[in-house]
Amino acid sequence: MQFTQTAFAAILAIASSAAASPLAARQATLQDFQVNKVTSYSPSGRPGSYPWAQITASVTDPNEINLGTSQSDGSNVTVPAGSQGLNCKAQWYTKGESPLDRTWPCDATSNGYWIMNVLAGSSGFATGDFNLKFTHVADLVYRGEQFTESFEAEGHFAVGENLSGSCGGSGICTWGLKSANTPFEIAVTKV
Repeated sequence: MQFTQTAFAAILAIASSAAASPLAARQATLQDFQVNKVTSYSPSGRPGSYPWAQITASVTDPNEINLGTSQSDGSNVTVPAGSQGLNCKAQWYTKGESPLDRTWPCDATSNGYWIMNVLAGSSGFATGDFNLKFTHVADLVYRGEQFTESFEAEGHFAVGENLSGSCGGSGICTWGLKSANTPFEIAVTKV
């Protein structure tokens, strides 16, 4: 029995699609982002005091990201699991500024970057009641081809729920993610 070139190509195509299926299925089921750290600080507001408030957070993406297939050599282009958005920091002047409607950077990372947005919480915005939206942009160049995918996750953070801390007699408040809620998982979606 002889195989023709057409039969061989058909068998190769079927085998290739079967081998690629587990990777596509793994990509379709995204694991939640893991928020490892959230801290917030608000100053006293007294005359002569430090006038800057801040929210700092760190997050991990446990997903290996398949960015596609290279046209130059047919390789799957992936970003390894475990990318981290470290030291995402919103810092604003409390005398007239807000952290809302702004994009805040995280430390530089390989194979892309991370950003954080501060959003209003369940009762508006306060450093003890807010939402954070994290965006992981997997972005790399492989053999001259650009590959980019974006993923977002949003979580709610509030004193008495997943934040604890204290406000001093001077009016300075400091809150942080409770150890019982670390890591705090937030559902991720592809943008």
